[in-house]
Amino acid sequence: MSGDQILLGLGLIIGLGISLQWLARTIKIPGIILLLPAGMIVGPVLGLVKPFEIFGDSLFPIVTLGVGILLLKGGFELRIRDLKPNVSKAVWRLVTVGVLITLTLGTLAILIILKVPFILALLLASILVVSGPTVVGPILQFARPKEPVGSVLMWEGIIIDPIGASLGVAVLSYIISPNAFPLLDIFLTIITGIIIGLVAAGLYLAAERSRRIPPNLSALVAFMFGIIAIVSGELILQEAGLFAAVTMGLIVGNQRLAPAKGIEEFTETIEPLILGIIFVMLAALVDLNAMGTYLVSALLLVGIYVLIVRPLVGLVATRGLGFDWAQRIFIGAMAPRGIVAAATASLFSISLLKAGINFPHLMPMVFLVIIFTVAIYGLSAPILARKLKISQPGMDTLAVMGDQPWITSLTNALHKAGCSVMLVAPEEENVEKIKSELPYVTYTGPMAQLADEDIIDEVHEFKNRLEWLIIATDNPDRVKIVQDSFLRQLGYLSIIVFGRYRQKQDEIIFAKGGSDMLINTPFGLFGRNQDEILDFLDDGGGFDAINASTQPAEGGVPPGMKPFLRVLSNGKLAVPGDTSPLKEGEWLIVVR
Repeated sequence: MSGDQILLGLGLIIGLGISLQWLARTIKIPGIILLLPAGMIVGPVLGLVKPFEIFGDSLFPIVTLGVGILLLKGGFELRIRDLKPNVSKAVWRLVTVGVLITLTLGTLAILIILKVPFILALLLASILVVSGPTVVGPILQFARPKEPVGSVLMWEGIIIDPIGASLGVAVLSYIISPNAFPLLDIFLTIITGIIIGLVAAGLYLAAERSRRIPPNLSALVAFMFGIIAIVSGELILQEAGLFAAVTMGLIVGNQRLAPAKGIEEFTETIEPLILGIIFVMLAALVDLNAMGTYLVSALLLVGIYVLIVRPLVGLVATRGLGFDWAQRIFIGAMAPRGIVAAATASLFSISLLKAGINFPHLMPMVFLVIIFTVAIYGLSAPILARKLKISQPGMDTLAVMGDQPWITSLTNALHKAGCSVMLVAPEEENVEKIKSELPYVTYTGPMAQLADEDIIDEVHEFKNRLEWLIIATDNPDRVKIVQDSFLRQLGYLSIIVFGRYRQKQDEIIFAKGGSDMLINTPFGLFGRNQDEILDFLDDGGGFDAINASTQPAEGGVPPGMKPFLRVLSNGKLAVPGDTSPLKEGEWLIVVR
């Protein structure tokens, strides 16, 4: 390839990797559903992306490093506090007994469907035991199952990835060199990776505690130690770097010796970049003709995994641990394959070819299983969670935070309109009063907790459920607390600031990364000055909710009222507050 072609290929890999995840989050589907087809289109279909010609021998080392970084981030997000006794036992069973069941039944299914030698069936089955946080996480965000289901699945996904990869390496080693000792290799890989991860985490925390790392470099230095751990592990034993990454992430994410917020923000930024690049690159390697050849076989295999293997694993892993039937069924209905399966299959296919072993089924089967399982679980999980009645209430939960005297009136109006409402008070002493006045709110707590790194479980769950936020305060310090806690999670369009805290006109100052960013309050978009509404409230006005039966036939609002927000039938908010005739199930929040 020429220099221009390589540059075009790199641009497409990065551009598609980011833009398609942006689109996926907008339409609320797992990004992998868009990334894999896109990689196939720009790769084998159009011939614009040729990973081997672009990266050469560095392709798979880059993929290994990228996967390690994703597992580092996954380990960092795991919280020890989520490991209640029943959760830890369920996770242990899933990554031990569950792996054995999946490996055994998967091997038998592959033998029957593909009619390949036993050892090759075992290799493919070992790759397909993995799950992975990069696909489980987004699906859980859409499905929103109540705890402890989410914790069980996330812990399983992060721990099982290096286990599955190590199983595959052990089987591959035996295929290439029958004198190898696979079980010993797996044990040594796990121990080596854990030791390296502990050492890397210890070195980083020691440097952090000594105050020798400038604050603006803290996240990068942690990232550096993570890279060192991954590379060191891989140089000693293949896949040991993945265990090292998970171990270091787990230690750094749960320690209290050094602040970790900067690391969290850094990994949240870099994860979509790495994920997009790897999936587009690997998808560009796929032979579409081979995928067409094995399409029916892959569908049969996916059917066995989805309808027989995973439900059995879920039931066995949760038996006698206090999970109800709905939770057990959901755990047994969630095992999408992700990036580790794709990366491992791509690497193993090259290793087999170099050893003179023909196994053309490997890559197309793995990629088809990835696509089908992500599509099946991604589309069915939210529906199943609702049918089983384990989804958290209010798929679009709204919080009102602030110190204005009319926030209880606003909360009442939103509740009347069918919103799942939370309310956060500025001070601890306000909490009990709010709880007595508004017993229906799904969470009530002091605002100070939101800036606490070691937030209690209730606040942690509250933040994960949030979709919209209304900040009602004149206090810039309280706005800053809320911004620090939620801006990265929700984005500007889902945060409504309503108060007299202004820099100029209707612009609100948010401090982000040391620089001020101006965003407009939505009330400028309403065509109304927010001071007009605030003056109305200061004079004794309050909030109410009207529906089609109380709205004028031609639309608008009754005399003496001002429009505020429109609540759609699906619980979402329409900003600005459209006053056209309301449809069935819609409400208009008004000031009266």
